[in-house]
Amino acid sequence: MWRGNSIVLVGFSGAGKSTIANKIASHFHFSVLDTDKMLEDKYRISVFDIFEKYGEEVFRQLEYTTLVEALQQKNVVIATGGGTPCFFDAMKLINKAAFSIYIEMAPKSLAQRLLHAKKIRPLTKNKTEDELFSYVTEQLALREPFYKQAHLTVKGENFKSTCTPCHSFLSTLERELNNMSL
Repeated sequence: MWRGNSIVLVGFSGAGKSTIANKIASHFHFSVLDTDKMLEDKYRISVFDIFEKYGEEVFRQLEYTTLVEALQQKNVVIATGGGTPCFFDAMKLINKAAFSIYIEMAPKSLAQRLLHAKKIRPLTKNKTEDELFSYVTEQLALREPFYKQAHLTVKGENFKSTCTPCHSFLSTLERELNNMSL
């Protein structure tokens, strides 16, 4: 059995990292950490408000500090913010400390999810459907080189709230973890 400390999910906003983190954590009897939630709890301000009041640069610094704290925990599945692995060599840190999984989705799927999301994301607010698709396509092209450094890539479109492919994915994940040494 794999004896690693944590699993980290990376991918664009709206890919379903938090939802998938809960499924993985339940399977492995791990806890779930969401870096955005950790950041909001610690600083008592929403991610949206940090962006609005202090800007992206301050947010990225706080986000990185939060990631470092999360990676010190054991037996956790960590859902990261969409940009987390793309700054301060965070993806290298993630891969050194944990087993990483990229939740890959097509730009069209991501744009649709973000367009209908209950939670407004700071970098996608006030965008039309076309603007959102263009933004996602452009940002994904910049971020994917970081995401693709993950140990494992899975298609996010395959995950629904109740899905048979989830069971197959969890079995595959367990085999991957058992075959590697971190």
